[in-house]
Amino acid sequence: MNTSHHGFSQRDWLALSLLPSIGAKRLASLWTYLSAWSSSEEEEASLFDTLNSNDDSELEAAAKSVDAQVLRALGWSEHVAKSAERYLKYRTLPYDLEERLNQTERWLSETDQSIVFRDEATYPTLLKQIAVPPLFLFVKGSIEAWQQPCIGVVGARNASGYGRKLAQEWSERLASGGYAVCSGGAKGIDAYAHQGALAARGNTVVVMGTGLLNWYPRQNYALFERIIEQGGALVSEYPLTTHPKPNLFPPRNRIISGMSHGVLVVEASEKSGSLISARYALEENREVFAIPGRVGDPQSSGTNHLIRQGATLVRSTDDMLEELPREARKTTASQETVCVSPPDTAASQLISPMPQSEGLSAPASSLLQLFWQERIGLDFDALIRKTGMGASDLAQTLMELELSGQVVNAQGHYQYAPTT
Repeated sequence: MNTSHHGFSQRDWLALSLLPSIGAKRLASLWTYLSAWSSSEEEEASLFDTLNSNDDSELEAAAKSVDAQVLRALGWSEHVAKSAERYLKYRTLPYDLEERLNQTERWLSETDQSIVFRDEATYPTLLKQIAVPPLFLFVKGSIEAWQQPCIGVVGARNASGYGRKLAQEWSERLASGGYAVCSGGAKGIDAYAHQGALAARGNTVVVMGTGLLNWYPRQNYALFERIIEQGGALVSEYPLTTHPKPNLFPPRNRIISGMSHGVLVVEASEKSGSLISARYALEENREVFAIPGRVGDPQSSGTNHLIRQGATLVRSTDDMLEELPREARKTTASQETVCVSPPDTAASQLISPMPQSEGLSAPASSLLQLFWQERIGLDFDALIRKTGMGASDLAQTLMELELSGQVVNAQGHYQYAPTT
């Protein structure tokens, strides 16, 4: 815990990160301020071809000069700046925060649990280039997981069987070709992307939108354990005890795209959070790939929109690899072009397991079979036409299927999407 980074100890940086309302941007501004001192020292050393033994002490002196006035000049709010000044003066935190800091130190002392700072060689190289890189990443698992070129794979949580199949197959091919698959660990496309990498015995990285003491979603707990066991990693920029909150997930998408040479969007509606990853990728000068979907399918509207906006339409992993920067390309076996149309009924048995009708009413079982065969979202009117059911009976049956977890309502379109 005595390791120094830009004049502050690792414990100091961790303590500052626990202050309420601190945020990644404020920490980044302080890091940049201290980096200026470090850079000037390096230039002076190169000019005189000597290494001045006082460099570290000068940087520490710069760190000691940080007070509320300096932090306010860096854009910190008055309340946060004064809280930071109190900590830097007395090196103590309020009781609850002090306990969280000690808890963090205990966590870091355990096997396969570490922290990687921006000035360390093990920090993801590409991630340093984005607008606001995390000051550090907590890591559960192997820090070797991202040492090979990374490809981000994202998409809808309520993905179709077709989308899940593509996510798993393409991720398996990428991992077999020597790429690490990076995603967010959510249900749907994310989970199947990670599973594909595991099937190839390749590396995969989960970027959490929570602290690493609160794995989310809980239903993917077994998947996360497998990832760690097979040499992958769970990473997060948030304090360890951070709970799931809607506003925390979009910022983590910049890490997924920031670590990656390119981001593949498999399936997404126009309001899907995965499009945030695509936007970050464009801002970070990364390649954005999109798999086209059927016109009118709400789960493909987002990917089709990306293609209209200039994303690269891809039909196979080979299409992706051809667009990657030369330094990120690896030799892979040629892959067949994958048809972008939803599969027919006969082939659909290879995409996902048969629906589980145990415990369902007869109407619900019949309707579930229809969803499994169709593979596309159907609105309420279309379901009435296809089934001949009355509106009240249909609504009751749809509710039964939604409660079973095998059918989801995606913006008014119902479709088969089991959670397992």
